[in-house]
Amino acid sequence: MASSFRASKWDPILIIAQITSLQSLCYVLYSIILYIALTLTGTDASLDLIFNDKEIRTDTGFGWSLIIVWVVNACLCIPILMMIVQRAKQILDYVLTFHFFHLICVWKISHHFPTGTSWWVLQVVNIVIMTFGGEWACMHREMKPIMIKSGVKNKNKDVNLASSSSSNTVPEDEEGLLNKKSKRKASDAAPKEVEDDQGALLAAVGKAKKALMSTSGRSKRTTRKYDIIPMKDMDQDINNN
Repeated sequence: MASSFRASKWDPILIIAQITSLQSLCYVLYSIILYIALTLTGTDASLDLIFNDKEIRTDTGFGWSLIIVWVVNACLCIPILMMIVQRAKQILDYVLTFHFFHLICVWKISHHFPTGTSWWVLQVVNIVIMTFGGEWACMHREMKPIMIKSGVKNKNKDVNLASSSSSNTVPEDEEGLLNKKSKRKASDAAPKEVEDDQGALLAAVGKAKKALMSTSGRSKRTTRKYDIIPMKDMDQDINNN
């Protein structure tokens, strides 16, 4: 049986194999049903019951029994069409091909072209039953949900890989956070050092200012003392000398 997802390209070997298998299985199935009917009626088996259009008659009971056998065979061939063809749009092609080869076989074995009206009507009825039944079966099969076990396994593998990757990425995230924190601490420590340096400079400048102020104050005090010295004392010193 061909795959449901086979390519739609032209494949002569596959088409020949499908036509051959369909033709053979339909004849085998018809032979089994015909053997059961002949056993019940007590009639001898013959190829003319399959490949002779004169046997399909509506004026005898045996002719109607052959018609019923062909109709039952057409109904039972629907699962065979579904398994072999598998595509609803190709059912009619294979059904027509089957009946075309059946016409060739009837023509060759009976040595005349089939002209019986009952036989042609039966072929049309069989074509209708097999075509509509096969298309419905294929469409019903195509609409069923497809269960893919390998997809579930792949999903489980993906989940396991995701969980393992997440577990592996947690330490990396922690390391990233630690690096960021260390960088922040370093960046915070740098301004503090700058502030300490600036504070030391400001303290030194303040001390220098205080020293200058103290020296300037002393110098002012000494000048004030010299200004306060009385002139009388200076005159006495000069006279004594």
